Amino acid sequence: MHSIIQMHSDSSAVGSALRSGRRGRAFESPLSDMNPSLRRPIIRIAMLLGAWCCGFLFYFLLGKSLGQNWTEWGLAEQFILIWQNCANSLKQQLSEMNLSNETYSQVIALTLGDRSILSPETKLLYRQAGASHVLALSGMHLGIVYGAIRHFTKQLSYTNWKWVVLLLSLLFIWSYALMTGCPKSLIRAATMLSTALLLHTFGQQRKPLDILAFSASLIMLFDPAAAFDIGFQLSCAAMLGIIILGIPFLAHISHMHFIPKFILASLIISFCAQFATLPLTLHYFGTIATYSALTSLVSIPLTTGIIYTSIFLYVGIDSMVTITEYLIYIQNQAMTFISHLPGAYIII
Repeated sequence: MHSIIQMHSDSSAVGSALRSGRRGRAFESPLSDMNPSLRRPIIRIAMLLGAWCCGFLFYFLLGKSLGQNWTEWGLAEQFILIWQNCANSLKQQLSEMNLSNETYSQVIALTLGDRSILSPETKLLYRQAGASHVLALSGMHLGIVYGAIRHFTKQLSYTNWKWVVLLLSLLFIWSYALMTGCPKSLIRAATMLSTALLLHTFGQQRKPLDILAFSASLIMLFDPAAAFDIGFQLSCAAMLGIIILGIPFLAHISHMHFIPKFILASLIISFCAQFATLPLTLHYFGTIATYSALTSLVSIPLTTGIIYTSIFLYVGIDSMVTITEYLIYIQNQAMTFISHLPGAYIII
């Protein structure tokens, strides 16, 4: 009797295992047998592409029929106007200082995103040197400005004051975005940074590709026309290249010591961003800036210095005028040198 019961239980266990196996296989993903290190990036890229598709869908179904951006509705426009008045006050403060026209125009472009008073020669110079992104507000500029605040609040973010630090950080990030007129590339960076700060405060793991996909989805949900914005497309593509290509490269070469890590990291990140944005650049502009990675190696430290000295100018410290003008002079001379290198600017 005992053997019969044992056989029955064994057969029941085998039968249930087979049934559960059949059910499991019926719902298995085609990616289930793939290496996890390859599966995760593919899933995240699919999330980003899905976000792009959602943006197109919302645009054609709602945005196009409504005939305007959703950001023009309700209080959004009023908030932007309030912060634009603050930006105008800062511009007025800067105009009262003894700055040359070239310095004034570049400081306004680098800090407040107003490129309307830049000379055509300056725009062409930076385009030929592969540094147009320096004059257009993006995640780099937001990271530089926020980095100053993060330097003083980093230790507090691990204490009971972390919620105060979070609220102040979010207030600063979005105030700056509104003050600069909410360019799509800066909104993408502000959304990603805000999401990363929230995840960090709540003790959750921060995965850059997931944050990028979420940020793109959120932006295109509220502003479907962002899917067609050149700055937004270039910004997302650059971040995608940095996350998928740049970060793994940096992990594999971290053991190298014969090249300073800052120089190596800057070159790799710049090259990966340029490589990822190359199809869009060729499509929209039909040009290639050959030495853009070299340009970033020079322009990023100088731009950081210019932005930090400009902060002192905005609060009325005249002693920073000479330093700011000298940094801008060095940067312009570097752009001139790079733009005159053989094959620096190729028109397709």
